[in-house]
Amino acid sequence: MSVICDRGIKGMVDSGLVDFSQSETDYDAVMKQINPNTLDLSLGRFIRWPKEQEGQVIFGKSHFSEDFWELREINPEEGVLLKPGDIFLGSSREFLRMPVDVCGQVYTKSSLGRLFINHMMAGVIDAGFHGTITLELKNEGKHNVVIPYGARVVQIQFSRLEEKPERDYSQRVNRYQGQVMPETAREEKK
Repeated sequence: MSVICDRGIKGMVDSGLVDFSQSETDYDAVMKQINPNTLDLSLGRFIRWPKEQEGQVIFGKSHFSEDFWELREINPEEGVLLKPGDIFLGSSREFLRMPVDVCGQVYTKSSLGRLFINHMMAGVIDAGFHGTITLELKNEGKHNVVIPYGARVVQIQFSRLEEKPERDYSQRVNRYQGQVMPETAREEKK
């Protein structure tokens, strides 16, 4: 595998990496989000905020996510206030259509990391995945931090696979293909 540089990322955008018909952003904005070897992703307008709940989720089993998560729309004038320890699920404004021979790894933007906001968990984007990217953000610091709607919060690094996989994400039994909102954990499909 090799990491794809800015010229390659631009070529992928021009070939349909970002589906602008399903994105909350446009071509010119995305072209400005290209770095030497990453593409910045920005915070979309919907988030899922955790509810105080005494029930439990059993990993891999069906549960009613509305019992645990409140869907909120970000006020563009206010952004999202994260107090120390707060977490939320967000989604990217960009709807991606990953090529079948390219995977991605999501990292926190360094400027956000220096405020101790962490993109915590699921950072691997499989080849053939289509959808917005769910973001798991947490304030690990000691200060309140406001994250504005549209802020560049993470960056994705693309790697070209050594060859096309036998079955890319779109050909497997999958749980998140086509997602457009921040998605909570779904039941495993057999």
